[in-house]
Amino acid sequence: MAASSQSVTDEALQEGVDLRDRFDDRQGIVRTVRMVGGAMITILLVAVVLNEVFGSVDVGSGPFSGVGTDLESTGVAALGLLVVGLLVVSANRIINIFGGGGGMG
Repeated sequence: MAASSQSVTDEALQEGVDLRDRFDDRQGIVRTVRMVGGAMITILLVAVVLNEVFGSVDVGSGPFSGVGTDLESTGVAALGLLVVGLLVVSANRIINIFGGGGGMG
């Protein structure tokens, strides 16, 4: 009887170790998905806030109208570069998960 219960305990421990190993293998993917999702939500929130700010303030006339126009065009370009940067970092992270030599961590 004691040998049988020891065998069951060993099997349960081994199953727990196997589950932990499978979870550890998936941790990298989970962190990457969280990072990409969080970055996409942040970009969306920044775009919504900037849209509301520029929509509520009329900078079409006056001495600083050129500054408003420059900020709008620069902001669009900056958000575009931010999205491209996010794609590069995401692709690099995914390549690292699958064992490639991305080089950034």
